[in-house]
Amino acid sequence: MSPITSPSTILVTGGTGYLGAQVIATVLARGHSVKAVVRSTEKGASLKYDLLKHINEEVEFVVIADIVKDGAFDEVILGVDAVVHVASPVPNPSLTDPQETIQPAIDGTLGVLKSALHISYKLKRIVITSSVAALWTPSPGARTFSEDDWNTQYVSEVERLGSKTDPMTAYGASKVMAEKAAWEFYNAHRSEVQWDISVINPSLVFGPAIQPPKSASDLPSTLKLWWDSVIEPSSKPDVMTLSIPNGWVDVRDIAEAHVRAMETAEAGGERIIVSEGTFFLNEWFDLANKAGAEFYPGRTFPEGTLETTKDELASEIYFNTAKEKRILGMKYRTKEETTRDTLRWAAERNLKL
Repeated sequence: MSPITSPSTILVTGGTGYLGAQVIATVLARGHSVKAVVRSTEKGASLKYDLLKHINEEVEFVVIADIVKDGAFDEVILGVDAVVHVASPVPNPSLTDPQETIQPAIDGTLGVLKSALHISYKLKRIVITSSVAALWTPSPGARTFSEDDWNTQYVSEVERLGSKTDPMTAYGASKVMAEKAAWEFYNAHRSEVQWDISVINPSLVFGPAIQPPKSASDLPSTLKLWWDSVIEPSSKPDVMTLSIPNGWVDVRDIAEAHVRAMETAEAGGERIIVSEGTFFLNEWFDLANKAGAEFYPGRTFPEGTLETTKDELASEIYFNTAKEKRILGMKYRTKEETTRDTLRWAAERNLKL
């Protein structure tokens, strides 16, 4: 499939989200035009205001209140050259039925593909945001995962536990099932279409957001996870932390990866893990203490303990990123850069500690 070249028209779903907004900014910086799907006029106006602080380019906002409705994307997909489908439910502790997370993820993804099947004429590529949650399986000790892996454990747990399923497990299952549905649909119809798909599987996403937060509780989900683990650790048992060494990537880099997947011919038909590497919690503590003194003088930051040091018996998650290096050739921000930029971003927006 021919790569997308500038200037082209790109449809981005989930535009008001943590990653979606960064994708829009990255696409605009490449010289493309953007149609951004938002759920309300108010959300579009707010995002436009925030984007103009980063890049002085216009975005066409299209309101689709319910993206899982049949034919939701039929009109907006007309005339676009590529789609970056970011929209998907995030972990939500208030939902007791895991299907409230899983089904919208599947239906939203298939909705984009069904509209593309019947209506598109210029479309060349659809880039879909999945997650490493779709391929890694919790296990003791160190393990490296690749694009050949699928997380079948979370799907089985949802079937077994039903309404007692943990929100993160439901989220992981939604990513597995939505991605599998995308590949099944594409493979069933690939002879009928002139476009292809590329799936990006990010590890945990951290770094400064386009949108300013009202408070720490208002932070996007994975950034809040980083904040609650590194900057203001909580002793509450129901608050998730970064206790297990895992993969991570800066939000600006994962946005760049989506755009490269859109523009690179070889990314078509590929599932690609995007991860800077694996972190240990003490690394974040050390970096936050160094950067914190500059941006929050006089503030004491947490320090590592024996409980947060490397434990050879604990789970350690690594990802094989050879395919990403071969196809996308990413150059990642370091943990130090992401920590400094996040604390600078928070201080400039008067985020209180």
